[in-house]
Amino acid sequence: MKILLFTHEQDIDGMGSIIIASQAFSSFDYITCQTFEVNQKVKETIDNGKIYDYDFIYVTDICIKEPLLTQISNDKRLKDKIIILDHHKSEIEEGNDKYPFVNIIVSNEKGKQSGTSLFYNYLITNNLLKPTSFLDELVELTRQYDTWEWKDIYKNPKARMLHILFEQQGYKEYLNQMIKAAETETKVEFNPNQLAIIDNYEQNLSDEITKCLNEIKVYSLDILGVTYKIGFVKSLYKYRNDFEEAISKNNIYDIDAVGIIMLDKNTVSYRKIKNIDVSKIGAYFGGKGHKGAASNPQDNQKFIKVLSLIYK
Repeated sequence: MKILLFTHEQDIDGMGSIIIASQAFSSFDYITCQTFEVNQKVKETIDNGKIYDYDFIYVTDICIKEPLLTQISNDKRLKDKIIILDHHKSEIEEGNDKYPFVNIIVSNEKGKQSGTSLFYNYLITNNLLKPTSFLDELVELTRQYDTWEWKDIYKNPKARMLHILFEQQGYKEYLNQMIKAAETETKVEFNPNQLAIIDNYEQNLSDEITKCLNEIKVYSLDILGVTYKIGFVKSLYKYRNDFEEAISKNNIYDIDAVGIIMLDKNTVSYRKIKNIDVSKIGAYFGGKGHKGAASNPQDNQKFIKVLSLIYK
């Protein structure tokens, strides 16, 4: 079989699908996508005809949007061999799950899902992959980190350590290390070099958060009659998941959510500080996400207007 995988480039959940595919298929091709470019990259392979060379096309941890969904649905050569596996509830709210090839599963009897866990379960259920103890643990750690259960339920720093390795080394090196480990190891462990990389990240994190909080811009945004008090900061993408805890411990501005304007990506990431649904903020600015974490493109016109107000 010729396999093509589209997956999220920007976190360990997107990378998990590539690691799993490496153990399921003797060969496959993959295309990584940033959060808001999956339509562009899928359409490119349709327009140049390359997508029709594959027997199965998987899209994981991201979802194709209209009008491309309708185009695929009307394409008899394509609609029966493309499978989308995503877990973002905003895709359901947008109505992107109305086609048979789109599977948006936020949670099931096993709890909150991630792109990696959905793809792993799919491959096992369809006898395309035999589970291993290493993959079981890697998938679960990835799921815990992506759903925040590592912190809220399991108190499991090991999941966050995987995230730090990915952020510090980049996705290619992360894939190299995890694919090699999947082929040789029975459990997820960290060697001395990896532990040193994680320690270096922690040392730099404290300085980065202090700097950003000294420059925070607070903005009140009304969405359908509900006011959200957002604290905007500018930072690197790799630090996005660490602001929630730091601000929650000392929320001197009494903000509901933090909005991290990425200096190295065309995105804004939101993390809840109080018990609100930040996916509504992301969606307002043309983005998507979950209750606790969401994002939107920086070039959204509504966001550009807000940006001009807070950074005069």
